[in-house]
Amino acid sequence: MPSCPSCQAPFAPGAETCARCGASLLVAPAPGGAEPVCAVHPEWQSVATCQRCGAFACARCLRQGPEGAICATCHEREPLGQLPWDQREELGTLKAFWRTCFGMLMRPTETLKGVNPDAPVGSSMGFVLLSAVAGFLSTCLLYIVIFAVVLGFMPEKDLRPETGDVKLWMTVGMGVVTLLTPLFVTGMTLANAAVDHLILRMGGVERGFSVTMRAHALSHAPYIVGVIPFVAVYAAPFWAMGLRVFTYRTLHRTNWGTAAAGALIAPLLSCCLCGGAYGAIMFATLKSTGQF
Repeated sequence: MPSCPSCQAPFAPGAETCARCGASLLVAPAPGGAEPVCAVHPEWQSVATCQRCGAFACARCLRQGPEGAICATCHEREPLGQLPWDQREELGTLKAFWRTCFGMLMRPTETLKGVNPDAPVGSSMGFVLLSAVAGFLSTCLLYIVIFAVVLGFMPEKDLRPETGDVKLWMTVGMGVVTLLTPLFVTGMTLANAAVDHLILRMGGVERGFSVTMRAHALSHAPYIVGVIPFVAVYAAPFWAMGLRVFTYRTLHRTNWGTAAAGALIAPLLSCCLCGGAYGAIMFATLKSTGQF
């Protein structure tokens, strides 16, 4: 929400007088001052930037759009487009998911051009959940088959009485992992998006968390290649990380540096922490055995 230059109270786009203090929202800039002025009316001080094109706008130029305060020029243009994922009721969930993934993988610039950068967090999490199912289901099922085959080929003479219980628990355990992995990935994505949003806000991004969550969710499109076992587990995360830089830059309308920081700082820190912890454990283990 834009704020009144006099009392800093928020006001609805379209108003020219502050509802709290009664002051005019059309304020002339100070001669030689550094405050930004309206792109259309340079005689008036800017009170906000357009959430669609980024131009400075005075109170007379502001309008309310789906994504927040926008300038009159953007308001007169065609409304924001929709992703196939936003048209699930017309297309069906699976078709909308497939078309969105295909667009993000093959032509991300065209797919995101002119679309609404915002969406309900629940919608974005639904996309992440389907991506996780597509990415990990086939791999988990194949692991179950591999374990079953390996245990099945064990010679009978090497089997102990409790081996049957081991087979049962391994099968049940892998089944539980298969069911819980998509839910775990979805929950971790929500947490990671929150960390990324904090970093993006530190870089000057003004749009809300739901935009970050939408961009983070769309970057999971590469996990659809997980229908081929093992591909999503070992290749898709790196593909998704690169795509996340692009989605953050596009939907938040920020620069490449801020987008890269938002997408990469948290994963790199996690790798450093995990690698450092692993190294410390290995060092302690070797030291206790007298290797050092």
